[in-house]
Amino acid sequence: MEENNNLIQLQDENGNEINFEHLMTVEYEGSYYVVLEATEDADDCKEGEAIILKIIRDDESGEDVYATIEDEAEFNAVFDRVMEIMEEEDEAAALELEVLDGEDEE
Repeated sequence: MEENNNLIQLQDENGNEINFEHLMTVEYEGSYYVVLEATEDADDCKEGEAIILKIIRDDESGEDVYATIEDEAEFNAVFDRVMEIMEEEDEAAALELEVLDGEDEE
């Protein structure tokens, strides 16, 4: 059985545990956000859908927790940053493939 260290288990409003895969952590204007992909269907999220949550410090426990981004402008800005990062990664992967293809021809 393969172990995936990128799995995160969250609880929904009803206390049901939902598994997500951590795709990336993004810094934007001094705050950090996580992008998680659902690995199973749930009430609010279907398998394969991604969510973006803000990492905040819980005042009571002092631990980092994930919170829904309430501000639409903040969410849209973070979403745009995530898309930029994904495009950069896609471009880098395409360039790497071109280099590998060029090495095969030699």
